Amino acid sequence: MRRSVSMGTRFSAIGSPITTGNVKIRFDYIIYFTGKWPDNESMSIPAKPVNAILVGAGNRGADVYGRFALGHPWLFRFTSVADPNDSRRTRFAADHSIPGDRCHADWNRLLDAAEPGDLVFICTPDRLHHQQALAFMDKGCSIVLEKPAAVTVGECSTLGHAAAAGKRRVVVCHVLRYTPFFSTLKEMLDEGRIGRVVSINLQENIGYYHFAHSYVRGNWRNSGQACPAILAKSCHDLDMLYWLAGSRAESVASIGELCWFKPGNAPEGAPARCLDGCPARSSCSWYAPDLYLTDDAGWPASTISDDPSLVARMAALETGPYGRCVYRCDNDVVDHQHVLVRFGNGVSASFVQSAFTADISRVIQVMGTEGEITGNLKQGWLELRSFLTGNRDRIRLDAPGTGHNGGDDALMNDIAALFGASPGEAGSRSRLEESLEGHWMAFAAETARTERSIVRMDEYRATFDARGASDG
Repeated sequence: MRRSVSMGTRFSAIGSPITTGNVKIRFDYIIYFTGKWPDNESMSIPAKPVNAILVGAGNRGADVYGRFALGHPWLFRFTSVADPNDSRRTRFAADHSIPGDRCHADWNRLLDAAEPGDLVFICTPDRLHHQQALAFMDKGCSIVLEKPAAVTVGECSTLGHAAAAGKRRVVVCHVLRYTPFFSTLKEMLDEGRIGRVVSINLQENIGYYHFAHSYVRGNWRNSGQACPAILAKSCHDLDMLYWLAGSRAESVASIGELCWFKPGNAPEGAPARCLDGCPARSSCSWYAPDLYLTDDAGWPASTISDDPSLVARMAALETGPYGRCVYRCDNDVVDHQHVLVRFGNGVSASFVQSAFTADISRVIQVMGTEGEITGNLKQGWLELRSFLTGNRDRIRLDAPGTGHNGGDDALMNDIAALFGASPGEAGSRSRLEESLEGHWMAFAAETARTERSIVRMDEYRATFDARGASDG
């Protein structure tokens, strides 16, 4: 005998059965999410899709947002694209039937043609976000901005003031807010399922190969060229702590360092590139051919060459950054970091990001006065345990097999609703003014780490306007 529940249904008391919807509950209170998130098929088809401009046709721009548009042509249509990479730009234009006069290597060509009300997706390297977002806002455009919104306190502050002054709508792609996992957890906490929230522990297991790909060999390896890892990788994790706690940060402390991926830890005789006869090739977990020259041409192998063939990938390892020894790169970002936060409502939280994990996953523990909730995002479960009854209620959340455990597609549905292609409320979960708090926490954590201090957030926020754009 089973009952079912809609994910929009309010939860009842700990250990009580829940009724009606698309989630099946057995009487041992194991809950299975079996629907789509959100239910795309139940949405009314709008009169016309949102026309959008894409700046940056890389992994996020083309493979996430572009893919969604191709699969949901009644919601989105990309009408222009800019990317300096000829292959990526040409491929995106062909996939989306964009005429040649709307395809440019220089994003300024799109800026010249932009009109008030245009929706612009900015998916370029982190250090370009501030300049490009300001320029398109000045033309009266609305913005969908990849995280991080900008790479300095001053730049983020300038963006926030510009959006407010011009009444521009800016959405930051903090996709974790849109996952079934964190959406359900937020609902449970708001309904008091574990009483008053006291403390939250969140751990991001980056994965040994993911970290090496992105933060040792890849685009985010050097804080001078990109930004600190706590901002680039985890500003949306810190945003998640803020969202779940329900209060702004009061103080932030942090420790962390680059301990492993540096020359002093290289195996004896290791060359600068893996293919140059490395004597440790059979014992190194980061030997490049083992990561990129397999039968699987998907991520991360898909990012090292526009041509997915084995020959092209081999050539990329011979000359490009992804063939370098992980101990002989120009990386300087930390490979592990701990952040401690006290929020204004008294909730305390800890966040850990680490390169030294087998899986790519996020695990969480939320401790309250009447119970605790633990969960694993990758495995798709949350478990609530009542102090009073001792009952364990396990919730299984089978998210769609899309990026960020269903968060990417849910974000796009939210953007469609916000910009008029879909019926529904016009408020986004990740508006710029809401999303900047996670950025402030990331900047504060980096300050606390490098200065070995505790950052008082009221004092820290007071410096934003004074520092302004000159900080960038």
